[in-house]
Amino acid sequence: MRSAARSHLLLRLCAAWALACCCATSSVAEESGVTQLADMPLDALFDVQVSGASKFAMRMSETAASVTVISAAEMRALGYRTLAEVLASVRGVMIANDRTYSYIGVRGFFAAGDYNTRVLLLVDGNRVNDALYDQAYLGSEFPLDLSLVERVEFIPGQGSAVFGANALFGVINVITRRAAAAEPSSAGVTLGSRGLRELRASTRAAVGSGALLVAASRSVARGEDLLDPQQGLTQGTDYERRSALYARYEQGSWTSSLTYADRLKGTPFYPGLIFNDPRSRYRDTYTLFDAATQMRIGPHSEFAGRVFVGDYRFVGDYAVDYPPPTLNRDIGRGRWWGAEARVFSTAFADHKLVAGVELQRAGELAQRNFDVDPPSADYLDDRRSATRVGLFAEDQWTLSPRSTLTLGARADRVSGNDTQLSPRIALNHRPNDELVLKLIAGSAFRPPNAYEAYYAVPGPGGSLANPSLASERVRGHELALEWRPRASTRVAASLFDSRASRLLVVGYDAATELFQYHNLGTLHMHGGELELEQLWAGGGRVRANVTLQRTHADAAFGQTGQFPKRMAKLATIQPLDGRWTLGIEAQALSRRGGAAGQGLLHATLATLASQRGWAFSLAVKNVLDRRVFDPGLDAQAMPVIPQPGRQWVLSLERLL
Repeated sequence: MRSAARSHLLLRLCAAWALACCCATSSVAEESGVTQLADMPLDALFDVQVSGASKFAMRMSETAASVTVISAAEMRALGYRTLAEVLASVRGVMIANDRTYSYIGVRGFFAAGDYNTRVLLLVDGNRVNDALYDQAYLGSEFPLDLSLVERVEFIPGQGSAVFGANALFGVINVITRRAAAAEPSSAGVTLGSRGLRELRASTRAAVGSGALLVAASRSVARGEDLLDPQQGLTQGTDYERRSALYARYEQGSWTSSLTYADRLKGTPFYPGLIFNDPRSRYRDTYTLFDAATQMRIGPHSEFAGRVFVGDYRFVGDYAVDYPPPTLNRDIGRGRWWGAEARVFSTAFADHKLVAGVELQRAGELAQRNFDVDPPSADYLDDRRSATRVGLFAEDQWTLSPRSTLTLGARADRVSGNDTQLSPRIALNHRPNDELVLKLIAGSAFRPPNAYEAYYAVPGPGGSLANPSLASERVRGHELALEWRPRASTRVAASLFDSRASRLLVVGYDAATELFQYHNLGTLHMHGGELELEQLWAGGGRVRANVTLQRTHADAAFGQTGQFPKRMAKLATIQPLDGRWTLGIEAQALSRRGGAAGQGLLHATLATLASQRGWAFSLAVKNVLDRRVFDPGLDAQAMPVIPQPGRQWVLSLERLL
């Protein structure tokens, strides 16, 4: 009861703070001389170009979506170290962590442990979800360091009309820094609580007529000792080790990149494992290479092409008590390659057309399960391949100087599944220069992945395969408003409604003691969001948002209530002098399943890096040292998972 009361209080405080900022905007702005900013073009501040809403760059106000953009400067000033922390500040988004992976919920949908298969993760517009589990990596398992990221775009809603499978509830597009624009060389060190230590270095060099950027990092963390209310204290099971390498080469219209990351993470909490056994752990190894080109093919048209190769390997060790106590191992391997080609044209008056084709071939989708100690024969040894082909087209039609109509559709064929057609329609209308109204409707799909359809391990607590699974479907509608009364102020509001059907739900048969996936779930989600962004002449800024939503689910889905009905978030960055900034972030969420409502406060003191010199930041997470929990993986065996208390992270970087 006390936690709930504190959560409601912090919700009200965040809302009041946001309202106070809104009310104070004009007086503070005028007194500080920010009226000069009002004479600047709107696109110089809030109406930036984004590329994650369609297959070509456009202004935020022109997109058929309610886009949120978080820049590298904001990430640094607010002390973000993972993509999950960035997304946690976005309106309509919640993040949960099971002490191994980070999971995302969007606009009323959240399913604990679903591997983030219902959102699509892109890097520079290219799919990153692996081919075996369709997983989007958001926490420390994300293969890129945030220091390499220029901005993060989040596009809520149904995005399959543009990007195909997995874009059921949103698209995350991570834009990396160009090699030619990166710092010549840098080296950095990070220290933090719970034994966090990290070294990183990057360098840029001219190679031939192009530019090469190479960056590498290595981090280790001891983690913390955690108290399980039922079983006691875990010790030495929360550790993490991570290595990453990134290389990018640019020459003319050609770009190629190599991304590699390897992470080993202890598993302190998981239903069914021997408690406090450090042998339980996960290892994720991800490699992706791509080469792309973009060139003009006429006075009004551009061609873009890309080829890519990916490899993901998962190793899960589970200390279980069968009996006797046994170390069981899962191995998953996905290898894939593919190509994409598209043409963008403005040859027809009042039309912006994009059309293309995308192919992905997963040559190896392998799953194994066996006992390591004592050794056993394979319980599972499944190997198969799959192909997905997509054809897409979109037309942004200018109906009048103040109205555009976006019509798009995509047809996808995935091995073993029916052809899926995903349409999208959006009307953008600008009654005046300050206001944009958007009416958006679309649908999205997700086919079952190899894990859901073919993972099968005999015995109590094992799994049954279900090759007859069908694709999930989501249809959604949104009414969005974006108001910019001056160059320094932006207000955004959305009303959304989406309905999901044939959701894949894992069921448990008490008679056989086996788990199996079925198309059982239906969900109806609806709600609203309100956000304010404000800039000041001296460089200060504030972003505050509130989300209210309701989720209705059938009995088969059984996951309703894990997404908060109310969320309030505030992030403010204030310059202290010419080089220092203070970033403050507050978040309040109402109850999520078994996890009580919570409120968190974070603070970051940072310097702005000079062209050559030192950059410093000190971030303190959970400043008030609140005892908070996230929803657990199992409502009965593990309803909640404890989250870290107060943590500090000190980073020092030298630009050479």
